[in-house]
Amino acid sequence: MSDVEHAPVDGRTARAVRTREAIVDACIGLVEAGVLRPTAPQIADGAGVSVRSVFQHFDDLETLFAMVAERVIHRLGELLVPIDGSLPREERVSAFVAQRVQVLEAVTPIRRAAAIHAPFSAEITKRLQFGHDVLRAEIASVFATELDAVETAERELLLDVLDISLSWPTWESLRTFDGRSVEEAGRVLARMVSLAVGAA
Repeated sequence: MSDVEHAPVDGRTARAVRTREAIVDACIGLVEAGVLRPTAPQIADGAGVSVRSVFQHFDDLETLFAMVAERVIHRLGELLVPIDGSLPREERVSAFVAQRVQVLEAVTPIRRAAAIHAPFSAEITKRLQFGHDVLRAEIASVFATELDAVETAERELLLDVLDISLSWPTWESLRTFDGRSVEEAGRVLARMVSLAVGAA
């Protein structure tokens, strides 16, 4: 079959991909603007498509929200720059906390929306778990020296302490309920991590 004969199908496929991307972008844009429960008409309006088109590309809003979560996980991955585990402890804490602050602040709007939708969506819950596991594994890698220095029974405890200290719920509590600025909240995280690994 010639390239010309392929063109209409390829063109339709490309348009379909662009439309799906526009719908996902519109959903993310709404959430980042503070609309934590975006409706199909709002998403369609933001993407410049019809409501019918939204449901032609996604079986339901849960499927769309799951793809939004996938996009956020990809974005999160781009923010995670490997930190040399052989660096002195102080340098590792400083570099790691600075990076984690970026990640936590960037994902805040999506995490707020996910907190609303996750109890009703196995797909979103699965992606939240994946994101959590990635971030926990990063802690284990960067602070392997401190974790390996304690007894086996204490290792998981120390990892839990670090995990909770550097988690999004902790960040949300500092930023929203305690009213801390990004810089202030970052200093709190750094203090908690320093105390935890310093005692290891």
